[in-house]
Amino acid sequence: MSAPHAKARQAAFTLIELLVVIAIIAVLASMLLPAIAKAKETAKRIKCVNNQKQLAITWALYNADFNDTFVPNGNQEGLPLKDPMWVGGGYHQYTDGFTNTRNLLDERFANFARYLTTPQVYQCPSDKSSYISVQGRPIQQVRSYAMNVYLAPNTFVGNRLTANYRVFRKSSQLVAPTDTFLFQDLTPQSLCTPAFIVTMQGYNWFHLPATHHNRGGVISFTDGHVQPRKWLDSRIFRSATLGQRIDHTFTTPNSKDLVWLQERTTSRLR
Repeated sequence: MSAPHAKARQAAFTLIELLVVIAIIAVLASMLLPAIAKAKETAKRIKCVNNQKQLAITWALYNADFNDTFVPNGNQEGLPLKDPMWVGGGYHQYTDGFTNTRNLLDERFANFARYLTTPQVYQCPSDKSSYISVQGRPIQQVRSYAMNVYLAPNTFVGNRLTANYRVFRKSSQLVAPTDTFLFQDLTPQSLCTPAFIVTMQGYNWFHLPATHHNRGGVISFTDGHVQPRKWLDSRIFRSATLGQRIDHTFTTPNSKDLVWLQERTTSRLR
């Protein structure tokens, strides 16, 4: 055998060596992929935080423009009201509320429309859920966030309020602005009304907070600050198949997560 051929054979990988290299690469990839996925989710959470900061600023601008009166919140289905809510929308059967951007950008349906013209602000980047339209065609939801139901609720959600708890219609009425939540993202299949409904007594959930940000969600407060919140109770980690919604009423006895949320929703009348 000539010298050049001998050197080429010595430089080549054997099959065993090649398999070892491939195995090492596979192990490294398996170690890196979770970290990469977590980093991507962190970036989405940061975007969600920024979205809610913009929503909180918009809420404050509206209040300033209307003599410290909060924008209406609650349930609105069908024709526009004389005084629209912050955005339009209704319960689960009102498909238009999930799929039509007019409920975000048309001033006849949304009071925020005069301030916000970018529909992406209303959508959490981790919310990739779709809702089946009447024609059976899957359409992505256009909104991921809801507002604390005790902030200027309209008459259409009056039956969702717990008796003997404060309802706030002006910032001067807020007891603890730093501890009263304003907006939060939801578990996508739990989203319905623009109001995030919290039952103030017992352990009954109505709406579920988002858990897709590394087992947590993002919450803004009436003083303007925004923070991530990791939920601990695995019973609220729920989802549904395409076109289905999560039932509103279910009970999680002794849920610390629900107690935490109740304490930041409103307070009992003295």
